[in-house]
Amino acid sequence: MRLPLRHAPTGQDAPLRRCAHLEALAVAALGLPLGPAMELVTARRSRGRYGNALQWHFGLDTHDGLPQLDWEDRIEIKMLTVWRQQAGKIRCDKLKVCDQQLDPWHKLSNVLWVLVDRVTRVVVGSRLTHLAGPMRERLERCWGQDPHFDNPVMFVEAREQDGRQAPAYYLAARWFREEGILPESLPGVYRYDAKWFRESRHQHGRKLDPLVALWRPGERELACPRCQGRLLVEPDRVAKNGWAPAKHTMPLGDACALRGHLVVDATKLPLDNHHPYRSELEAGIERRVAAEQVWRLADRVIEPEDHLH
Repeated sequence: MRLPLRHAPTGQDAPLRRCAHLEALAVAALGLPLGPAMELVTARRSRGRYGNALQWHFGLDTHDGLPQLDWEDRIEIKMLTVWRQQAGKIRCDKLKVCDQQLDPWHKLSNVLWVLVDRVTRVVVGSRLTHLAGPMRERLERCWGQDPHFDNPVMFVEAREQDGRQAPAYYLAARWFREEGILPESLPGVYRYDAKWFRESRHQHGRKLDPLVALWRPGERELACPRCQGRLLVEPDRVAKNGWAPAKHTMPLGDACALRGHLVVDATKLPLDNHHPYRSELEAGIERRVAAEQVWRLADRVIEPEDHLH
């Protein structure tokens, strides 16, 4: 059930905030798989676990729900999960802004949106927005609109979490399209088959994503990157859709026995062939990184002397 907005807009442009350090991290994050960090720093079934992993990679605390903005109370960091429809268009779901008791206008004043592919959990891009001018004016029209009949792009949704009422502000998926935050095309965004993913999770009785292996054109089968088995695929299906389910042969390693399997076309990843960490990033996508080998992006990005603020 949707509820009216609780916080009135200010009617004024938010001050522009930027930080060269955060911008450098966003650029370096392109191609970063979030799976290894997610398994290291979060509970596998927790909500927002990949967003927590992203915060950790940026050198921040993984906890959320504070009134301050994530980055020095200047810029909010939001992970936006994206996928490609069969028609080729990039889409996303509605996105939680903050809990109802927090001010959504402050949370949206300056935002770094980090786009992450839903199939591979790889960072595929980022966008910076500033709540000012026409964008602010369009969003402020939500104030006073009926949450059902007027279909506003920002609304409060009643929800229950851990047995208690926890209403929260949300942005509708169409807002990201209308404001140009979702691009028309983007390398590394794969088509998402909700039915297959749902059936794969149900078959294995766990709320765990299927395991990904990287496929190169022409391969009908490939060695499992995690155990001694092999993965059988339909090359035409992979070539057409960019990914396809895979059948895992015996023997099955411990991790492989508990999950579904798919392959993705490695040539469609947002990684340059000469990327200095390409082999490590590919290992992360395929979940073949031991806990002690998981590295943090913030440790590899040099902090600039001038943060531009």
